[in-house]
Amino acid sequence: MKGRDRVNRKIVGIIILAVVLVGGLYYFAAIKDGELKEKSVPENNITEDIDENVGEKEASEDLTYDIAIGEEAPDFTLKDLNGDEVSLSDYRGKIVLINFWATWCKYCDIEMPDLQKLDKENDDLVVLAVDVMEKKSLVEEYIEKGGYDFQVVLDEDGDIAKTYLVSAFPTSYFVDKDGILLGGVPGMMTYAQMTKIIEGIRESE
Repeated sequence: MKGRDRVNRKIVGIIILAVVLVGGLYYFAAIKDGELKEKSVPENNITEDIDENVGEKEASEDLTYDIAIGEEAPDFTLKDLNGDEVSLSDYRGKIVLINFWATWCKYCDIEMPDLQKLDKENDDLVVLAVDVMEKKSLVEEYIEKGGYDFQVVLDEDGDIAKTYLVSAFPTSYFVDKDGILLGGVPGMMTYAQMTKIIEGIRESE
């Protein structure tokens, strides 16, 4: 019970931080049926709609997503740029910032150096950058040119983006050391904003 209260306080703290710090963005909150609900969408911070096949439910399909704040984040396994398999669950014991992005996204491009800095300066944090539906060669070129060395994996079919209800880039999710999904912030964040959220997670542990 005490552990559950700690998680609940942590979730509330992250949502409050996301709302206060990321003024123009929208955020996710858990709804009773266990899915996430989009609360509001700004006109000026969504970079570009993701491919129409990503995050969109086909009328002929009955798709459900097992994702809810305060519950275990859906695990996934994707290949990195070296062809090795990487799973979210590999990072238990660390805070994980899952960042969904694409090379064409200008706000992702602005955010990337801050993700690099955050990853370098925090030993208890992993930035897991999930590129969605782009060719490996294109992503490799972008990462090499930028000099980024945080973990990059390829969501080639967009299935993980669908699972995490991603509708625009960039979108970031925060997962605690126990693998619990704390919340998400669709839209670009600054280094200061990311740091505030990470500090809030630590304070709630």
